[in-house]
Amino acid sequence: MPKSSSSSDIGGKNSSGHEHHFGDGLREKTGQLLQKISDNIFASAGIKFIRVEPEHTELVIQFLNCNFLPYDLLGLSFGVTEDKVLNNAVEDSIKDGISVMATDQKGDIIGVHLASIYRRGDWMKKIGTSISISAAFDWSNAAQAREVNDKLSKLLGYDVWGVFDGQDCQIVAGDLLLCTSKESPFIGLGSELVRQGEIAAKEEECDLALCMTTDSHTQSILHDSGYTLRSVVVLCDFKDEEGNPYLKNVDEDSSARFLCKNLRH
Repeated sequence: MPKSSSSSDIGGKNSSGHEHHFGDGLREKTGQLLQKISDNIFASAGIKFIRVEPEHTELVIQFLNCNFLPYDLLGLSFGVTEDKVLNNAVEDSIKDGISVMATDQKGDIIGVHLASIYRRGDWMKKIGTSISISAAFDWSNAAQAREVNDKLSKLLGYDVWGVFDGQDCQIVAGDLLLCTSKESPFIGLGSELVRQGEIAAKEEECDLALCMTTDSHTQSILHDSGYTLRSVVVLCDFKDEEGNPYLKNVDEDSSARFLCKNLRH
């Protein structure tokens, strides 16, 4: 079994509780100043951050086929070049209205942050999340990758619907993926996509944002964005019953992580 660790507080708490400290105000003002600088840099470069609409679906899928699938750890391990189930998930998440994309001066997509909304008691969506008729008869490389992804999710304890059990929350934003163009020269693009996604999720009154990812860059972005680490699985120890690694080209520092952020503060 792979090594894993977890924490118990789903929303995460500040060590200072509810007390106000002098340094809090300074950090807030510093953060606001840095955000203004970042906004000016993106604006001067002609970069726009907009909500992904259903009419953008095909363009987003094309972007992901070039910038996500060829680099995704699961995709690389199983030789996935196309995943119709992922495409359907992309389409469904876009319909929820909290996905964001970045475009350059020419209007081309250079980054996307896709997420779905999950509401307590939405049984129809829960059934749809669990059952896929098309996937049931799929023996492709992509299907094998999804099966391994499911095993990894269980080890991490990543279950969007399970969050509602015993938690004081009604609406959750579940990240599907974060992806930026491999040719983009803009530092901070991923972080801004995450921030814009949080704004969209708050507008829909989401209480929590959740994410599971094997990408170290995404993990770093979420950590810097205030996400709390819930659990970790070391990927070099993630093996089948015969002791063979499920994933290829992983080193001792590679990990899968379940992270979350309280959006009510």
